[in-house]
Amino acid sequence: MSLLLNSSFTGASSACLLQRERSRRRRLHVPGVTCRQGSNGDRSDAARQQQSPLLLDRRDMLLGLGGLYGVTAGPKVLAAPIMPPDLSKCYPATAPALDNKCCPPYVPGETISEYSFPATPLRVRRPAHIVKDDQEYMDKYKEAVRRMKNLPADHPWNYYQQANIHCQYCNYAYHQQNADDVPIQVHFSWIFLPWHRYYLHFYERILGKLIDDDTFTIPFWNWDTKDGMTFPAIFQDAASPLYDPKRDQRHVKDGKILDLKYAITENESTASDSEIIRENLCFIQKTFKHSLSLAELFMGDPVRAGEKEIQEANGQLEVIHNAVHSWVGEPSGNYEDMGDFSTAARDSVFFCHHCNVDRMWDIYRNLRGNRVEFEDNDWLDSTFLFHDENEQLVKVKMRDCLNPTKLRYTFEQVPLPWLGKINCQKTAETKSKATTELSLNRVNEFGTTAQALDASNPLRVIVARPKKNRKKKEKQEKVEVIQIKDIKVTTNETARFDVYVAVPYGDL
Repeated sequence: MSLLLNSSFTGASSACLLQRERSRRRRLHVPGVTCRQGSNGDRSDAARQQQSPLLLDRRDMLLGLGGLYGVTAGPKVLAAPIMPPDLSKCYPATAPALDNKCCPPYVPGETISEYSFPATPLRVRRPAHIVKDDQEYMDKYKEAVRRMKNLPADHPWNYYQQANIHCQYCNYAYHQQNADDVPIQVHFSWIFLPWHRYYLHFYERILGKLIDDDTFTIPFWNWDTKDGMTFPAIFQDAASPLYDPKRDQRHVKDGKILDLKYAITENESTASDSEIIRENLCFIQKTFKHSLSLAELFMGDPVRAGEKEIQEANGQLEVIHNAVHSWVGEPSGNYEDMGDFSTAARDSVFFCHHCNVDRMWDIYRNLRGNRVEFEDNDWLDSTFLFHDENEQLVKVKMRDCLNPTKLRYTFEQVPLPWLGKINCQKTAETKSKATTELSLNRVNEFGTTAQALDASNPLRVIVARPKKNRKKKEKQEKVEVIQIKDIKVTTNETARFDVYVAVPYGDL
């Protein structure tokens, strides 16, 4: 097969966004996929174990989507679920927008209890574009957020204390138990979806408590259907407590269609609204279709306690999630609020967006027959701390949030147009881009010398497939993966490159 890396093309099905090496500042426009390019090109660590780097056993591999993704081979040595941090040790976060401060007030000796899961009637989360016409609901929603914002600044339920939780666990304010040099990161791995489900749950329960309504739910931004692919109107009123001025005003006004492939490194899409909608639906459809058989593709790679060198490899749902964050946040500076981990939850639309991300996970589980994604105690027993709706500091395990009914909520059933038949063939515009002639720099093997990749120097490499004409059973057991690793950039700005895979042609 032929592999083309190009830093100037846009619109590819996989695009890799990179930041400066060793930089721990976290923005939500960072890697859509984890791409790895080594000194021996497509070779992986698995090759040193007498296993092809491109053919990995499903039972051993930890794989993500995007065309190129993180792969780990080899058996697990010790049980190592992520455990809660020592709350007395909160470090300055990598959060320039907040002056690196997002630590909560520490209460010495605060009791940590097991969470008592709610026994309330099942609550129903509804689409944001539908609830806007429900005046009674909107009055409750606004009042709940208003009361949260009016709480004392040091109260754990205070709006900004709640927002800072995201900063603490995403911008390295807390480190792992018994591993002070290993920060906790709840993105780019299999922790992403369960942790955010709990975060959303407790936020929602607290809002309900503030207005004494056990039935209260947060709406979901239904961006997987045409009617929900614009910025929700319920967050646009400047006089509302749901409003946040730190947004990309080009996108959140006048019915602009959300682009699920949006990247801040690119110019605005010139495609028609109908074309963007079609591409969005195709993108979601492919995300589910390509990942149903292997949960890592959808949810991200494992991360285990004490791992210092974590190869960030998020699932494809997180890729879509990142695009929405980038699309909403300011287009410059620190990309506040939604475009930066440290400030994202300061915008109420954050929780509405994550409500739909959570819904996507629920749909994924249903399509898989509600099978547990990872029969691995390092995932199931990973544990986190939150303040619950009774002001108690509680601990929760990931195994207890896999079914939303245990948390006593569900989602209103709405059409899923991306499950139906969609014409996902290339349009005339994308075909024209694909046939544009490039001046290619042929590189048979990368060797030990770094190869420059810039707008004027796309690289094309021949990659030998490990085995051709595999049988159906072999394809079910093993997956082909191309690895590109150790790509470095010299600036703290975000860089993007696209990867194209095709059969060889011409003299290449």
